[in-house]
Amino acid sequence: MQTTSSSPDSPINKGTPIARRIREFSLIGRDPVLFMSLLLSAIFIFVFVVFPLYRSVSGGFISKDGAWDVTYFARYFDDYYGPNLRKAFFDTMLMGLLSATAGTLVGFVFAYAIVRCKIPGRNFVHWMALVPTVSPPFALALSMILLFGRNGLITRKLLGIEFVQGMNDIYGLDGLVIVQTITFFSVSYLMLKAMLERLNPAMEEAAASMGAGRFYLFRTVTLPLLIPGLAGSFLLLFVESLADLGNPLFIAGNKTVLSAQIFLAVIGEYNYQKASAMSLVLIIPTLIIFLVQRYYVNRRSYISVTGKPAGSQIFEKDPVIRWTVNIITYLIIAFIILLYATIIYGSFSTAWGVNFAPTLKHWTLTVTRGVEAILDTTF
Repeated sequence: MQTTSSSPDSPINKGTPIARRIREFSLIGRDPVLFMSLLLSAIFIFVFVVFPLYRSVSGGFISKDGAWDVTYFARYFDDYYGPNLRKAFFDTMLMGLLSATAGTLVGFVFAYAIVRCKIPGRNFVHWMALVPTVSPPFALALSMILLFGRNGLITRKLLGIEFVQGMNDIYGLDGLVIVQTITFFSVSYLMLKAMLERLNPAMEEAAASMGAGRFYLFRTVTLPLLIPGLAGSFLLLFVESLADLGNPLFIAGNKTVLSAQIFLAVIGEYNYQKASAMSLVLIIPTLIIFLVQRYYVNRRSYISVTGKPAGSQIFEKDPVIRWTVNIITYLIIAFIILLYATIIYGSFSTAWGVNFAPTLKHWTLTVTRGVEAILDTTF
């Protein structure tokens, strides 16, 4: 294979930036495999990313008769629709920020327990951290309702809590953030686990040999090297939380988020302009978070290793830190097991909240009447 020099004196680096780009494309054209790969990738991105985004954004400015219309954007600033729309927007942002922060924190705790704390049952902990990724998101919302709802097993049967009108319960932003955190923290865990395993231990060993304290070393060496992973995890969890529909419909209660409003605008009102306008309102803060994340990460340099780290892996030696992290991890795992055990037992319960006697009638109905739905979902 022929290679092209990239030195400053190379012909490809001479001339204006536009001329250099033209020469680069001419070189790409000489390789038919590379040219076709790039062409197909460009077509795919245009058809399935750029064009749908364009239709979604432009649809918010076009009325049913094809005229230019900004009614649904202006409603955010008027006195009639504005308060409710603005409240839904701020509730959505708050939910996304809290879910992303909590999910990233839980993912870091799991990653730190696996990589640095030698947590007993390491493989079991790893697989339990991945369980939420293979189950429907709304399954956890349903389990939370069965356990902590107004007629929940724990709140009503075990604790005897009687909910009255206006009293705080699992429905709302608090319950939604808990469910979103458990649902999406696995993404953060996988990212941060990979980064912790590939950190160069020589940097931390050098800092420790110079007398750096444990927390000072973590704050000045370990944490800065994890910034790209933490920022990427926060962004992904923020986007996933804002885009999720199942959990808000199940457990948001009187709180309304934009994803549910978009769904209802399409399914309930058949108003595609309104849905497009709200979609753009949802895209803008996500884009802002992305740009802030990229700016913050790119303005600093991060040095680690891409292959096998030199030296042995560093483990947490402080027993207080190690067992604190391990115990928190075990408690979260116990909570995850409780949620999924509730779903399993609930499928055999006669009438949850009233009669917990085991029965197979729900499974019988599933096998007899729900086969088509199961096959369609599996397909």
